[in-house]
Amino acid sequence: MFLRLTGATVRAVCVACLIMLPAFLLFGVSQSSIEFTRILATIVSIFVMYEYGFSSPSLIEFRFAAPYNRIRFLLLSVLVLAPTFLVGYTLAGANMVGFLPTIADKGIALLDFTYSPFMVVAETLSGENESLQAAFAQAIAFNTIIMFACITSFCVAIYLNLWRFGGSGFNMWQNMPTYKSYETKTLQERLMNSAFASLLIACLIPLLGPTVAEVIFVNFAESGQLAPIISIWCIAFWSFFQGVFFMRAAALAKIAINHSDKSDLVTA
Repeated sequence: MFLRLTGATVRAVCVACLIMLPAFLLFGVSQSSIEFTRILATIVSIFVMYEYGFSSPSLIEFRFAAPYNRIRFLLLSVLVLAPTFLVGYTLAGANMVGFLPTIADKGIALLDFTYSPFMVVAETLSGENESLQAAFAQAIAFNTIIMFACITSFCVAIYLNLWRFGGSGFNMWQNMPTYKSYETKTLQERLMNSAFASLLIACLIPLLGPTVAEVIFVNFAESGQLAPIISIWCIAFWSFFQGVFFMRAAALAKIAINHSDKSDLVTA
């Protein structure tokens, strides 16, 4: 019990720090934005502590399939901090050098095509600020490359059994609390259907990006300019949700393939 609460506390602190970091690292963030970030960090950290502090699962999937959720947290950390630094340097009027802009520029060369949703999102979030548009384009390109690299590494690790994910004795109830039923007769079919649905959502998220960006800009922009911290979180979550649903599709398909006989799955 003590170890579980300690682990839950550490996770909650890490999540809270991640949420607050962009507000403290960016140049010219308003005090109201910082206060809102603190409130949001408190709420999310309480949820994380509740989720990991009790043995019964609630919403977070794959709680007992470490390091699945640690990978997701590390991915989100990179997808949040990289745009923060890229945009932060632009706001400070400095030119950033190093591997971040180098990788980002290579990504732009791949993603800058006709009707590219990635470039449309960068243009929409920046308004008429050309320097911010370039920084947002770099941030989106970098995040996209990192996201696909993470997905590729994850798939290779679980399908080549470098990481024995979903092996013998995999507990569906603990790791998939959002599933309503665990009838073994239809479990494999439901897992494959869920994997396909997750893959479909992951493919649709990039196409929905411009529409969501337009809605956010219309509702939250002031004087034709969206707060950079809002844009950073939009870019981060846009890339993150693509990666999460790709990973979820790969994970569910792997579980279904591993347990075609359904005899070694724990459903209660």
